[in-house]
Amino acid sequence: MNKDVYSHILATYGRRPAVWLAVAAEGLRGFIGRVITVVLLANMVSSVAIGDFDSAQNMIVIWAILTVVSGLLAAATDMYAIWVENHVYEDLMIEYYTRLTTKDMLFFRNQHAGYLAAMFRQYLDSALLIIRMIRGDLLRTFISLTFPAVVLLFASWQVGLVATALILLQGAYMVWVSRKANVWRQESHEVYREISGEVADDVTNIVAFKASGKEQEARDRIAKLRKRETWAFWMRRRVTISYNMPRMVVTTALVALAFWLALESESGVQQTVNTLVLTITYMFQILRNLDDLPDLIFRHDDLITKMHPTLAIISNKDEDVKDPKNPLSFKPSRGAISIRDLDFSYQDGKVNTTVFKKFNLDIAGGEHVGVVGLSGAGKSTLASLLMRFDDIQSGEILIDGVNIKDVKQRDLRSHIAYVPQEPLLFHRSVHDNIAYHDQSATKADVVKAAKAAHAHDFIKELPKKYETIVGERGVKLSGGQKQRVVIARAVLKKTPIIVFDEATSALDSESEHIIQRALPDIIGDHTALIIAHRLSTVARLDRIIVIDNGKIVEQGSHEQLLKTKGRYHSLWKRQTSEEIDL
Repeated sequence: MNKDVYSHILATYGRRPAVWLAVAAEGLRGFIGRVITVVLLANMVSSVAIGDFDSAQNMIVIWAILTVVSGLLAAATDMYAIWVENHVYEDLMIEYYTRLTTKDMLFFRNQHAGYLAAMFRQYLDSALLIIRMIRGDLLRTFISLTFPAVVLLFASWQVGLVATALILLQGAYMVWVSRKANVWRQESHEVYREISGEVADDVTNIVAFKASGKEQEARDRIAKLRKRETWAFWMRRRVTISYNMPRMVVTTALVALAFWLALESESGVQQTVNTLVLTITYMFQILRNLDDLPDLIFRHDDLITKMHPTLAIISNKDEDVKDPKNPLSFKPSRGAISIRDLDFSYQDGKVNTTVFKKFNLDIAGGEHVGVVGLSGAGKSTLASLLMRFDDIQSGEILIDGVNIKDVKQRDLRSHIAYVPQEPLLFHRSVHDNIAYHDQSATKADVVKAAKAAHAHDFIKELPKKYETIVGERGVKLSGGQKQRVVIARAVLKKTPIIVFDEATSALDSESEHIIQRALPDIIGDHTALIIAHRLSTVARLDRIIVIDNGKIVEQGSHEQLLKTKGRYHSLWKRQTSEEIDL
């Protein structure tokens, strides 16, 4: 775990010379403040002991000059390093955000949004805190423990050996204790992310949450997770506290031995005083840092544990939808779609599901094609593959003769207007939601698109009309209103291809009829792929394709398919009889 995290830190923060410059400056300040200062103090005391006050005063002057110079140098480099580190933090944020948003849809179907958001923040903040800990507490502690032991070895090899033994034993012991607590550390962080995911899920679906009447069960679920987190935290502290007494006994014995050996020195008075001052000062410095060492190691390992799960997401490229290394220029005009020998399956846990096998379909530029079939037939997957939300295993999808895998995803999607089943709105104004794909759109352009989507009339009745904030996920609007805003967004995009992915399936009958009447004006001369559950939505299109188990079982116009009395005829008869019953 440590190796993975530090490799990542070296590859990100470690590439910046300013970071290492700050480490060196902080090291110099620490060396002067925690090593040279003590040596100067010992020499000053021993000089006073023999009456050499001039030497003692010189020591004070030297100490003052070194302290000021090192302090100014460290302050300057520290400010510069923080500035550089903040820029690396920004780069990492964009890099992680990009890597996260390029994952395929299966990845997101299996994750809580809140869980991923919590992991995102833990990764960024922990990486920054680790690099600052390295050039801060870790570096100062390293200097405060190692250099005093070296100085003591020169002053009295017996005392130096005792100090070295104390440092090595305590350091190894605390690392071992921290590893013992690691299983509980991982558990507490995992539960933290799970709680974040649960809360985000409930808040995002607040209407369903409140309507369920199961608020107490949800609270009990959170409380259960919280108990897990509390227990894990308690076990972490229990491990450290239970192992603390042996450490205290060993420390006390070795420090007492060091003092004893310093007093037993057979050198002259001045040397004995010098050694004793060094021993007292350095041993108490070592003790102070050893007392802080458990907390330092635990904070360090805590940050490592927070970072590590995110590295798995960053390093796992199997879930990424990748752009080509040498993308082709992509400016489709006709919008002709050709799907050839398409194979697609996905692995969900241990279950492998095949959706398409040698699937073929051609849609002429400007043709309006409807896709129907039972749930699970592969209709929405077809739209997902066209948009490259997921990637096919073999075969190819061409638009105007260009393989969509040979162009950048953003270029592909900029030429396709996509209307999903769930109307996805942002916590912004109606205007901003319609103009989301085209920030340069004028008010007139937005109004024109809204009129085409039959949204203008209800928008005029909103409190602030086009400047009305729709709320998170458009909670202030009805389902039909949200969908018409999304359709207006697609109209404004002005692309050669438009895809409706069951865009009317969840609407009330009035909203559905409104959108159905508007559909000819919306799709115009675009190439249109209309995936629908309600057959009345596609009845007037040029061609209708019936999919079952990932295969085209029928295709033709509405009239042709009714005459064949096949699968489409059965679906149509069933749906029209249901409407009559209603």
